[in-house]
Amino acid sequence: MQTVRVNFPDDRGLLDVLARFGVRPDDVLGHGGEAWVYALDHARVLRVLHAGGTVDHVRRRSRLIDELTRSRVAFDLPEALDVGEINGRVFVVERRLAGRSVMAELRVADGSRRARLIEAHLEAAAALGDLHLDPRGYYGDLISDDPITVDTWRMYLRAKAAASLSGSVADFASIDPSPLADALPDAIGPAYVHLDAFTGNMLTDGQRITAVLDFGPTSVCGDRRLDPIAAVVYLTAPEITPTATPADADLAHSWLRGAGLDHWFAAAQRWLAAFWTFAIDDPLVLRWCRRVLLSRN
Repeated sequence: MQTVRVNFPDDRGLLDVLARFGVRPDDVLGHGGEAWVYALDHARVLRVLHAGGTVDHVRRRSRLIDELTRSRVAFDLPEALDVGEINGRVFVVERRLAGRSVMAELRVADGSRRARLIEAHLEAAAALGDLHLDPRGYYGDLISDDPITVDTWRMYLRAKAAASLSGSVADFASIDPSPLADALPDAIGPAYVHLDAFTGNMLTDGQRITAVLDFGPTSVCGDRRLDPIAAVVYLTAPEITPTATPADADLAHSWLRGAGLDHWFAAAQRWLAAFWTFAIDDPLVLRWCRRVLLSRN
């Protein structure tokens, strides 16, 4: 997740890669927690990892996506065409996927088309649990550089929240992660969980979801129910989805009730806020974390 976008970064390594490919800084398509993404042409995009990104991480991500694409789903997943390194900066050339972000589409969609788009977004979040995942023998991180892998989902929820909170700013030092984790149900069985399936990471043609993006370090073997609940959490947070409206939030909660998941919303919101406290470079995400975890209201 990344709520801040900067079009002209002061980043020598990034600019070196762009220069080698003949890409201009204003060809930027997006900016996430892992990489900058630029248009190369109508068929390809260039992902430039942030400083410290490694080829090994890209390969782990590619292996995971190869595994997930054994499934038959209604949307596309990223596809790496080339991986390389220029002056120590890692890049990936990927197939360009059709559509524009759901977040952008919500700026213009209205009426029944808007309602259908929100439903399609939540249905796609729920369908992420259908993606093929080989048995792991654990619950936990799938491609993180420093993975947490444990025997039960609840153990993972506790450990992950604790790790995020301990590595964040001092505001969250008093938050106890155990009650946050214990308020969520244990997993109904291991499945793929994206954990970052917000409107900025889904593409749409205006009616259906055409692609899901950013299969990164947040990818987890866990409880598939968390992704659709998280999608509603993110949609209803103005810091994360500023293009959503109160009517969109009402529709999303109605969808959750129909799926039998709305009673977990408050608990999931608090655990997710604890999880995202690691995003100390994103002031809007941290503002949301503070509001959820520290507000007296």
